[in-house]
Amino acid sequence: MTTTTLTANTTSALWSSLLSTLTASFVEFCAGARDGREIEARYVALTRKSNAELATIGLTRSDITRAALAGRRI
Repeated sequence: MTTTTLTANTTSALWSSLLSTLTASFVEFCAGARDGREIEARYVALTRKSNAELATIGLTRSDITRAALAGRRI
């Protein structure tokens, strides 16, 4: 029979590790959500431009998705 004994330090270290992992995951999730919102804002701003306005910045309607994802400034 195997017996495992957890001390206060071991338990504390486990909770600390778990909390660190959860915090890092949440921060990464928030960063991804923020990136997604920025892509959406670029996409919406570009779709609201006329063909002539898009042409002045070197884009066509078919370029909008790529430009929004690539982070092309408008």
